[in-house]
Amino acid sequence: MFERNWTQEIDTITEKFRNFGCLSEEEFNFKTKNETWSIAQNIAHIILLNNSYFEGFKEILDGKHKLFVNEGLEELALSALLSLQPYTTTDRFKRANTWDIWQPTSLYLKTYILGEFERCQFNFKNYIVSFKNFPIDRTYIKYPGSADLIFKLDDCINFLIDHENRHWNQAYEIVKHFEQKNGR
Repeated sequence: MFERNWTQEIDTITEKFRNFGCLSEEEFNFKTKNETWSIAQNIAHIILLNNSYFEGFKEILDGKHKLFVNEGLEELALSALLSLQPYTTTDRFKRANTWDIWQPTSLYLKTYILGEFERCQFNFKNYIVSFKNFPIDRTYIKYPGSADLIFKLDDCINFLIDHENRHWNQAYEIVKHFEQKNGR
C-alpha cells in the first residue's frame, strides 16, 4: 500500500498550475530577474524532468530495468536521496543549477504548455497506478541524470511530487509579484 495518496497530490498540483491559465501569455512568460524562470519555464522543466523518469518507470513495468545486485544498494539509494532532498523543499532554501537535460527553453512559451503538463501529470498518475502491485519500497530506479545515483521507487515518486510543489511555489512568486505591483 502507498504511504501517500500520490494521485490525489498530483491532481492538487495540476489544479494549482491550471490556475495559471488565466494569465496572459506575457505574464505567463514574465521573469522577475533574468536568472529566474518564468511560470512557463517552471512548467516546461517539470515536464522534461518527469518524462526522463518515465523511461525508467516503463522499463520497470516491462521488467527491463536492471540494476546490479549489491549489498550496499540501500545505502547508495539513501545517500542519493539525501543529496537531492534539499532541492525539493518548498522554501527553496537550497538553490540549484539544473542539469542541461532539464533546462527549459528560453523561448517564449505559449499557454498551451499547460495542456502538455496535464498530459504529463496524467501519465505520472497512470504509472503510479501501474505500480500498485510492485514492491515499490524494494524496487530501485536510476537517476536519469547520473548512472551513479539510484533511488527506491517510492522515494523517487515522493521526490518528483515534492519537486513539482517546489516549482509551483517558484511560479507562484511571480503571481505574487503581479499582485503587489497591482496593489491586490
